[in-house]
Amino acid sequence: MFKKAQRTQTKLKIAITGPSGSGKTFSALLIAAGIGKRIAVIDTENKSASLYAGMEKGPLAGLEFDILEIEPPYTIAKYLEGIEAAEKARYDVLLIDSISHAWAGEGGLLDKKTALDARGGNSYTNWAMITPEQERFKARILQADTHIICTMRSKQDYVLELNARGKSVPKKVGLAPIQRDGMEYEFTTVLDMAMDHHAVASKDRTCLFDGQVFKPTKDTGVKIMKWLKAARPIQKPVDPGQDTEQDSTPAASAGQDDHNDTAITEEQLNKISGSIKRIEARGYSMLTINKGITDTVKKVCNRDFMTRGFLNVAAVLTELTEVEADVVISYLSAWETHLNNNKKRPVAKEA
Repeated sequence: MFKKAQRTQTKLKIAITGPSGSGKTFSALLIAAGIGKRIAVIDTENKSASLYAGMEKGPLAGLEFDILEIEPPYTIAKYLEGIEAAEKARYDVLLIDSISHAWAGEGGLLDKKTALDARGGNSYTNWAMITPEQERFKARILQADTHIICTMRSKQDYVLELNARGKSVPKKVGLAPIQRDGMEYEFTTVLDMAMDHHAVASKDRTCLFDGQVFKPTKDTGVKIMKWLKAARPIQKPVDPGQDTEQDSTPAASAGQDDHNDTAITEEQLNKISGSIKRIEARGYSMLTINKGITDTVKKVCNRDFMTRGFLNVAAVLTELTEVEADVVISYLSAWETHLNNNKKRPVAKEA
């Protein structure tokens, strides 16, 4: 029967796409560091991840991770073995860098399809031998009991762009990711990297990065984890031998509230209050700002908030959790960026 939908703390599945040199591995390691402490890497990119091990300076300084290097042929079986090993070792995060080789690398599924075609038979029906392997690979990633970040190479093209001197120069850009069509739609969040190492979210179920252009950092992973922890924990099956009476105690039920999280910090409160004042100064009414914040908290955190309006801004904002405050800060920041890019001063609006 139908029941009320609730967001739960499922394992994150993140994809990072981009052309060679866009910073996929570097960004994936940063995000992984924000998600968890124990990090494993499946490396098919000629030991590129190992180049970031033991760094003494920069954002990755001090980051430690374990690595499994896969050599050609890049068979699905090798990837599945790596995922299984990461699960058994109970790593917090698994980075698969990259899954493009499973599709288009030496010994990957396209190579297997070519070999089948060379043996004869119908080229179209030969896909019936390939699709089940791809689906098994995809399902194993999505159902893995660990957070997973996958990188995918993008097909590359060059476009002409004017430089600072007004001359046309070629610029490398990324197109569709190198994997089977539609693979990117399976992930929680998909970040597309550009050659300037900035990312945009082409898909984002967290709604944390909508409309933003940013450089991924460790804080990116921290924000995603805060969003995840704001959801309801998944209920584990009850052990038949467990004393069920203990489950009704306050200690057993702690953490079951969707909104049980650290309260908003003073720094967050100041950021939100400052943004509200600046947006109000641009001609937007408090009613409009209130509605925007309320709708955002409900959409991202699944909680009705501030239904009584802004009678006392400071008092109402203190009801936000730390997670919700981060969501509101991102929302208001994007709003301010939009206003700053708009030359015209907006008139007062009412919801």
